[in-house]
Amino acid sequence: MEIALAWLPRLLVAAALTIGLSAVVFSLSAVFGLLLSLVHYGREKSWLRNGIEAFSAFFRSVPELVVLFLFFFGGPQVGIDFGPIGSTIIAFTLVGIAFDYQVFKGALKAVPFGQYEAGLALGLPKRVVFLRVLIPQILPLARKGWITYAIGTVKRMSIASAVSVSEILYVTKQGIAATNAPFTFLTLAVGLYILIVTPLLVFDERKPKQAVAR
Repeated sequence: MEIALAWLPRLLVAAALTIGLSAVVFSLSAVFGLLLSLVHYGREKSWLRNGIEAFSAFFRSVPELVVLFLFFFGGPQVGIDFGPIGSTIIAFTLVGIAFDYQVFKGALKAVPFGQYEAGLALGLPKRVVFLRVLIPQILPLARKGWITYAIGTVKRMSIASAVSVSEILYVTKQGIAATNAPFTFLTLAVGLYILIVTPLLVFDERKPKQAVAR
């Protein structure tokens, strides 16, 4: 118990860093993934769509650790030092965009294309059609896929320990090495991960509100 209490402040700081990095990554991933799914909407065959699909396929195929090392170790080779935090955010955001793009693209396919055409026929700008017609329907449809990936992002942050980011797993390994009490620290790590992802799990299980027929 004394060991746990002594290391608890460091673990809480690591948990805060894990939450902060995860929030940044899955927020950026969601925004850009949504934008990429909309940017070629209505143009099934275009060089832009092919380029986005190639981007998504590439980052979904390469392991996250390899992408992380690409920026952390490869950046200085071309004169750009992203650092541990910067490399983590860039690498995981790119991977997240690749996956979230697929989530939002699938949700967008569930919305009848005729609604988009009807909006344009009424003289509405594309921006208004996207913001007022399509996106309000896309977000509920994509919620489960996005939340599931967001939960994965929290756990994926443990990979960042490979480049010395002081997240939960990194501090856990330091504690184990210093005290030789693996069960204590692994139990604390598991508890922290559960506390972090539980709100996302609860939100994921909530039923979306349905409009009441009048």
